[in-house]
Amino acid sequence: MGLLGLLKRKKNPREELKKKLKGFELPYLPKAALLALEAIRDPHTSVPEIARRVAADPGLHLKILRTVNSAAFGLPRQVTNIEHAVALLGRARLESLLLPLAVKEALPPFDAPCLDHTLFWLTAAKRGSFARKFAQVLHPHSSVEAFSAGLLQDVAVPIIIHLSKDNYCPVLETWNTDPDVDVTELERKTFGYDHQDIGHLVAEEWDLPAYLSEAISAHHEDKVEPAVFLASHLRYSREQNEIEKETVAEIAKQQFNIPKDQALNMLLRAQKEAEELARVFL
Repeated sequence: MGLLGLLKRKKNPREELKKKLKGFELPYLPKAALLALEAIRDPHTSVPEIARRVAADPGLHLKILRTVNSAAFGLPRQVTNIEHAVALLGRARLESLLLPLAVKEALPPFDAPCLDHTLFWLTAAKRGSFARKFAQVLHPHSSVEAFSAGLLQDVAVPIIIHLSKDNYCPVLETWNTDPDVDVTELERKTFGYDHQDIGHLVAEEWDLPAYLSEAISAHHEDKVEPAVFLASHLRYSREQNEIEKETVAEIAKQQFNIPKDQALNMLLRAQKEAEELARVFL
């Protein structure tokens, strides 16, 4: 864990969440997913044992195979059994798939005029795909982690909408349409906290990996990895948003010397991949 993580680590994130969110009780991650994640993180656990734990949850098993065989992963041949998928993906990539599936099952129900279930996961998938593409250019050693961090960076947003959609929708709608608005600042003015703070507590309570907890806690700040920071500028929109296109292209050029055409091309390919990837979560 980095210094940022050590400084920010909370002693009792569940209690802090209850305090900030007026008694909200965070659901637990599904037990089958936790057992599978535990096996993946233990270097002494064999591939067959990891596969057995993943297969113990039929829904999880099926979604892993569907994801692996999607165009977003670009594998040269179809994978038909979970043990093959585990061996082919490796532990880090398998964990990057399992985590969002487990999180999706644990999040509370939400539906609002400004953001429904479908749009949330479409945007999350777009951020994950985009972050991975940018990381492959800027910091390829952490492209797998960038995918997870892009996909799960707004893990707190469904919770806030579940609790207060009437107050949160104006915040989100303003951010979606005004390039000069800092969404975290607007959230703090409205609620006294922002979605990074809440997401960090959720990540700590669910014992998500340290890199992920750190990325969730500060993804709108340029102290996280560049690909994760860039992905945070993608808005909640079913089509490509002109504000996000201009913002991403400008930051990519000015801060990371990525030509505008290259940045926009990565954004377009991420959008296409996300449409298929998002179906796994719906």
